[in-house]
Amino acid sequence: MGTIQRGMSSLLIVKRTRFLCDLRRLLCTSQNSLDPGRQNPQKTKEKFLITTPIFYVNSVPHLGHLYSTVLADTIHRWQQLKGAGGSIFSTGTDEHGLKIQQAAVAHGKDPQQFCDEVSQHFRDLFDKSNIGHTDFIRTTEPRHRRAVEHFWRKLHSAGYIYQGKYEGWYSTSDEAFVPDNKVTDSVNKTTGQDIKVSIETGSQVEWMKEENYMFRLSEFGPRLQQWLDSNPRAVYPDKYHTLVHGWLEEGLEDLSVSRQRDRLPWGIPAPDDPEQTIYVWLDALVNYLTVCGYPDNHHAH
Repeated sequence: MGTIQRGMSSLLIVKRTRFLCDLRRLLCTSQNSLDPGRQNPQKTKEKFLITTPIFYVNSVPHLGHLYSTVLADTIHRWQQLKGAGGSIFSTGTDEHGLKIQQAAVAHGKDPQQFCDEVSQHFRDLFDKSNIGHTDFIRTTEPRHRRAVEHFWRKLHSAGYIYQGKYEGWYSTSDEAFVPDNKVTDSVNKTTGQDIKVSIETGSQVEWMKEENYMFRLSEFGPRLQQWLDSNPRAVYPDKYHTLVHGWLEEGLEDLSVSRQRDRLPWGIPAPDDPEQTIYVWLDALVNYLTVCGYPDNHHAH
């Protein structure tokens, strides 16, 4: 039954992708065949930004990557037809982290060479699919590194980042630390050994002790709840809005935002501390600022 369900799910994605491609062709035709008086619809002052996730380069792209990108491309073209001014449609690749480092080793390649090759596969796929992105961001680019370093220093100077010791569960495949209440017992199907896994993803976790930098996420709980209540459409469908509310009510813990560089050399070094590597999720998150011109010109967008 599981195999049938997965097959049906894949078929549904294929059909949806084909439908979106047909819709997108219609939008492209509309853009090129407007009557002379509407060839260039008046641009509005409203800015528009849409992004895909940036895609992990531990492997080549698959249908799911294309599906989400075609979705974003369709919405972007519609906004352009409506006259949105200064629109940004960004996509790209997430290229740092332990999983990338391990994938490069498995292929017998230097991490940068490995990232260059896989990222190019994404570019080629999007070019062949006529994706009209305005920016393709890579987290190994110098402009992104500068943005990440600036963002780190801003957080540090504001007192939101502090040195500490982290001891807890870590999932290599998820590139994430996992709280005790999100871990359960399981059995390795190959070896029969008892293991611990993440309840959320099913990935195996290992106990780890590290000296690194922490982010004071615990201070933001009340403000995030207030913001979520004031913006009911910020997270939707409603079931996910309720889910996020539940997380906030449980209380937020401070997060580790760096790894010891002797354990993770493939990443951006923490400013003023070459012994630490900025944690991949913080690095990747800043890409949405980088494509807006951060830290020099983001206010223009």
